[in-house]
Amino acid sequence: MPSEVKVYGTGQSRTVLGIANAYLVMHPDATLEELNQAFPGDLNSSNRSETIFVDINDAEKFKSGTGNSTYEMFFFEKEDEVITLKDGRKVAMLELWQKTDFDKMVEWAKQYNIIVADYKDNEYFKKGGFKLEYEEDAAVAGAVAAESDAAAADSADEKSEGEAESTDTQSDDAAQAEPAAENAESDTNAEDEKAAEEQQNKEKKKKRAIWWILLLLIILILLLILLIRGCSKQPEPQPVAPEPEEAVVADTTAVADTVDAIKTKFNAAQFVAAKADLTESSKLVLQELAEMMTKHPEVKLKIVGHASSDGTQKFNQKLSEERAKVAVDYLISLGISADRLQSEGKGSSEPISEDREKNRRTEFIVIK
Repeated sequence: MPSEVKVYGTGQSRTVLGIANAYLVMHPDATLEELNQAFPGDLNSSNRSETIFVDINDAEKFKSGTGNSTYEMFFFEKEDEVITLKDGRKVAMLELWQKTDFDKMVEWAKQYNIIVADYKDNEYFKKGGFKLEYEEDAAVAGAVAAESDAAAADSADEKSEGEAESTDTQSDDAAQAEPAAENAESDTNAEDEKAAEEQQNKEKKKKRAIWWILLLLIILILLLILLIRGCSKQPEPQPVAPEPEEAVVADTTAVADTVDAIKTKFNAAQFVAAKADLTESSKLVLQELAEMMTKHPEVKLKIVGHASSDGTQKFNQKLSEERAKVAVDYLISLGISADRLQSEGKGSSEPISEDREKNRRTEFIVIK
């Protein structure tokens, strides 16, 4: 086993998954119970179970009482995410990791010589991942060498013959080694050039995206100026009706840092057709919303569910209520108090687009 394992991760949750896999590299015979002893459940403050790792067959019991949420909201359960122990047992790891819990796990892993050598936030709408780097322990190499020496001792005559042949062919091996080394160096240079070229292409794409954004901003400013000039002559003021509750939409480009930002920086969380299952992008939206609400404990929200025009009115009404409830449950699982959240369903009565997929959404309303 290696004496140290380095983890290179993208995204908090999958970097923690890499730490767990690194532990199994160093302790390949570990059982589920030993894994939970090594990483106790209190390392994750929003953990609904008592442990971070559960048998994949037991994860079903973490369904919510309404039947609208599944354990997919709380545990890694896909084939490339499940941890398989040496005894064949498949284990699901807790999926939701806030920044403070992630930092705690990184520090905790150091006692097992597991080092997070590099970490990057995953790009929105892209799945994170991890890579492990380690070398075999010197003791293992010594054992292999000892075994080779024993085999050589049993065949002393063959060894003598081999030494003679080695002497005769030493110059030939040296001659072959030089072009092999040159080829290896050439391959390495080619890979470096390819990586550099890919990096340059990424930088060019980023720059083009920035220019497009600036161009759109300029166009919006010009349109705003024209609109202000066209409305310079205003009619006499009329009695102002009370302002309605303002719906907010979840934007997947940045975390909202103020209460006012909810009204401008969130887009609707999308759902699968005819279901109340959150998409992966919607989970990211709600995670960002939970971070904002944690920073601003005075904020309370009403979450309103909507459905497309597919199906009957009765079915759509029930579906919209379930979608709002799923969003509330997910925020509660991220540590948001239930008394700060309300849910409501409006069926398909308030479409926002001719695109039915965009109408399968939730909206967030600040409760004043």
